[in-house]
Amino acid sequence: MKELAGKVAVVTGAASGIGLALSRRLGADGMRVMMADVEGPAVAGAASALADEGVDVAFAVTDVSDAEAVDALAAATLDRFGAVHVLCNNAGVSSGGPAWQIPLPAWRWVVGVNLYGIVHGIRSFVPHLIEQGEGHVVNTASVAGLFAGPGTSAYSATKHAAVAMSEALYHDLAANGSPVGVSVLCPGFVSTRLYEADRNWPPSHGAAPAGRPGAAAGRQALREALESGLDPAMVAEAVRDAIVGDQFWILTHPELNDRILERSHGAVEGRPPPGPARR
Repeated sequence: MKELAGKVAVVTGAASGIGLALSRRLGADGMRVMMADVEGPAVAGAASALADEGVDVAFAVTDVSDAEAVDALAAATLDRFGAVHVLCNNAGVSSGGPAWQIPLPAWRWVVGVNLYGIVHGIRSFVPHLIEQGEGHVVNTASVAGLFAGPGTSAYSATKHAAVAMSEALYHDLAANGSPVGVSVLCPGFVSTRLYEADRNWPPSHGAAPAGRPGAAAGRQALREALESGLDPAMVAEAVRDAIVGDQFWILTHPELNDRILERSHGAVEGRPPPGPARR
């Protein structure tokens, strides 16, 4: 994947935030881009904007928690572009609060998008990458996949799973002699709309959870942290470089490296996990 021009990228969660930035950055390198998102009007508008910038782009309304929907996304991509080379399993949602207060429907929603979204992406797309003998998979995890903080049990559990799946996929491909590359993206706070992820709450899960103790305060704190976070364009630049450089780990917040190391060293030394990072 040293040359991206003319190749095909699929990006989930592409209507905003990191997904939109990835679509724009890969399109700027001449990639043809299939943008997928559960928000139909938003992804249509984002695709139109990129088309105006000269990107060869298509879009598909896709719920990544639905295996058949991701199969349909793969079929639509192959029908439109004839191939796929880069898969960005990027869609993600969050529901916060103490582990014992998060309702089961919220757990199912977060696991469905953040974990099964990656499962479905791998299942639907990686066989095509293997068959053509070229490609790269980028799974969006989080620094919350390398250490966990209070109020993040559902989100952190799925992001730890995303890291583990990425590592296992890397080894599986190598064991099978495939040149397909893998990267896992583990950013800290990025300026996205994750704080209002429940705008996409699926009606099939019943009424959206509301009114949990501390929920409003937690949402506001997350909003403030995200709004002061890293520009998604900088994250997309790091992802693009990792694809071209065949780099597995993508860590965008070096100020958090000490905490990652503290957690790892604490594990082998038998110490409890470190507390929340000081601001």
